[in-house]
Amino acid sequence: MKSNLLVGFVCLAFLSCKTFAQTSNSNSQTEIKKSNKMKEFSLLVRVPVSYTTEQVKAASPKWDALLENWKADSVYITSFPFPGEGYIVSGADKSIKKGAVISENLKVVSNLFIRAMNIEGAVDLAKTCPILEYGGSVEVREIPQRPAKPTN
Repeated sequence: MKSNLLVGFVCLAFLSCKTFAQTSNSNSQTEIKKSNKMKEFSLLVRVPVSYTTEQVKAASPKWDALLENWKADSVYITSFPFPGEGYIVSGADKSIKKGAVISENLKVVSNLFIRAMNIEGAVDLAKTCPILEYGGSVEVREIPQRPAKPTN
């Protein structure tokens, strides 16, 4: 029950920051060209299973500030917190278990999508995530370029 409360607080922190990065008509052509050259990356945010409500409260303003900076720099795309527990489907028998995959005493609580020129740039951005101060981790993965949708 306590872990559900903690996940809820983590999710509230991310939800307060959740917005979609949009390119408006007022953006300059150079900003649009710059974002087209950038690659997209996923940041999988993990927290220790011992992450406390107090730590959530301390980290929230840091996340708010970081995401505002990323939005201003046109780096932030969107984020998805994972409230509550999920279900794990595993094995050939497709067994189902309620919970989360815990690895090295960490569990995934959010997925952020960002833009960077390359993986090194995305890793540098991941290094600024406040969760690292609390024993968390951030896994950086490049999102493969999707083919353009044909216009009808």
